[in-house]
Amino acid sequence: MDPRSTGAATLLAALNASCEDFQRYGQQIAATHGPIHWELIGRIGPGEAPFALVGVVLRYDRTTVDLGVDLWVREGAFEISGYGTIDGRRLLVDLPDVLTDDLDEAIRVLREYTARLCAYRNVLDEVA
Repeated sequence: MDPRSTGAATLLAALNASCEDFQRYGQQIAATHGPIHWELIGRIGPGEAPFALVGVVLRYDRTTVDLGVDLWVREGAFEISGYGTIDGRRLLVDLPDVLTDDLDEAIRVLREYTARLCAYRNVLDEVA
């Protein structure tokens, strides 16, 4: 592979690894919190700029918790953000936006934010 192809493959592998982490997280939360519905989020889509979103949605009773990491490409740089919301309105966690033109740094932040969100074990206890 040429360097650009290698970079694309590396980014896709990191996004896949984050999806796998969020999938494990959803399964673990469901196993420890009884009757919840969880759904993996993994999207690449069009918009104002190319983006990818990875995360998980947890539905418990009447409460919905979204945890995810966004990765955008804007003006030649990567913008990465991590977040958690409750019922689409209240902010549970807001990780700082990171802007970088370095692919390795973008992947490092993606993986770090995924790990931080997946470490949030008491999420349903705090919001339900």
